[in-house]
Amino acid sequence: MQSIYYGITSEGNISRNIGEWIKTAGPPVVFAEKDENLALYSNGLLGSYEVVSLDEALKRYPDADVWVTYRRAGNSARALLNKLPPERIHFLEADLEYRKGCGFLGRFISYRKDTFSPCCVTGECPVVPASGTVRERLSHWQEYTGKLVDDVRMGRANDCQDCYLLTFGPWQKSIKLREINFGSNQPGDICNFRCTYCFCERTFERLKNATDGLTTYEILKQISEIPEYDTNDFIVQLANGEFCANKHCDEMLDILSKTKWKIELLSNLSIYKEKLADIMDSGRITSLLVSLDSGTRETFKAIKRVDAFDRVVANLRKYPVSKTKLMLKYIFLDGVNDNETDVDGFYDLVKENGGIISLSSNLSAPFTKKMLDMSLRLISKAKVDGIEVSSRSSYLSKEDKIFINESIASA
Repeated sequence: MQSIYYGITSEGNISRNIGEWIKTAGPPVVFAEKDENLALYSNGLLGSYEVVSLDEALKRYPDADVWVTYRRAGNSARALLNKLPPERIHFLEADLEYRKGCGFLGRFISYRKDTFSPCCVTGECPVVPASGTVRERLSHWQEYTGKLVDDVRMGRANDCQDCYLLTFGPWQKSIKLREINFGSNQPGDICNFRCTYCFCERTFERLKNATDGLTTYEILKQISEIPEYDTNDFIVQLANGEFCANKHCDEMLDILSKTKWKIELLSNLSIYKEKLADIMDSGRITSLLVSLDSGTRETFKAIKRVDAFDRVVANLRKYPVSKTKLMLKYIFLDGVNDNETDVDGFYDLVKENGGIISLSSNLSAPFTKKMLDMSLRLISKAKVDGIEVSSRSSYLSKEDKIFINESIASA
C-alpha cells in the first residue's frame, strides 16, 4: 500500500523521526503540506522527497493511505474526513483513533462527594459510586472509563450510548485524565448569592455542614501531591459555588499558585482576593465565566437576591481579566431580563471590559419570541464592535443553539 505523509513540522523533526515512521507506514511516495506552506519546500524535503498539496498528492495516488505527522492532529484529521474514509487515515505521532466519542470521554472527571462522572452534561452523565483517597478514586475512574471507551469503540451497550454528544471522529486513543471538574458537590461548597434560577441551592444547604467526604480543599491538596498530575496541560475547573466564599479559599489559592495547572474558574466576582488577582495576572487562569444576567442594578438584585451589582462591576474593572479568556454569561429569564434596558446595559459592560458573550436560558427552556429578539439585538451589536458571541452553553436547547449560530453567521 502506498503512503502519503501529511504535515511538515520542521525538517529537523522529520529527519529525527522518519526512520521510525518508515518502519510503521513504509516509505512515503510524497509529502503533502498545507497550500500556504508549499513555497517553503519548492526544492523538496531532506533532498529526497517532493512536497505537494494534499489535493495534488491524492490526485496522483488516489489509493494511497494518508499518515498524519503532527502530534496535535485533531483539526487536520477532521479536515481529512472530507477527502478520505477514516480507514485510510492514520497517525504517526498523535495518540488518536477514529471512533465514537466526545470532548469529555477518556480525559475528564467530575468529582463529587461520594460519586464521580466521566462528564458534566446535565441530565446525560452516568454517575458512579466512589470512595477512598483521591488516588484510589482516580484509579477507579481509569478502570471504569477504560471499559466505557472500549464498549463505545466496539458498539457494546454502555452508559453513554444514548448521549447526543457522541459523534464519530478522531478521539484520543489512550485513557488519560487531563481535566478535573468541581461542580457544587463537595462538603463545604457554598455560594454567597441566591440566584432565582439556581438548581444547586438545596445541594449547598445539604453539604455546607457535612463532615463526611472530602472537601474541595482536601481533594486539591491530595491531587497536587501526585507528581504525574502536576503538569501545565492538566486543567482544574472550579465551578462549585463561589470559590472566594469558601472558608478554605486562601489555602486553595496557595496550592493553585504552586502547581503548573491551568485553571478554569466560574465566579460571581463579588469578592476581591489579591491572591486570585495574582494568579489571574500570571495567565494561569485560562478562562473565567461570570454570570451577569442583567444590565441594571435593580434586575441584578431581583435575580441574584443580593444587592452586589456595583461591587461586581467594580471587580470586573479591578481584576486583570484581560489576562484570561473572559466569558460574560446572560441567562434569559422570562419577563425579568428579556428587555432592551437590561440587554443594552449588559452589552455596555461587555464592551467596556472585553470578553465573550455567552447566551443561555434557564435549564434549557426554549427561548421565547422576546428572548430570540433580544439575542438578535446582542448579536447585531457585537457584530459591529467585533465582539464574539458564543452558543457553547450546557443550558441551551438544540434549536436555540442552531438559531444563535445561524444568526451569528448571517449578522
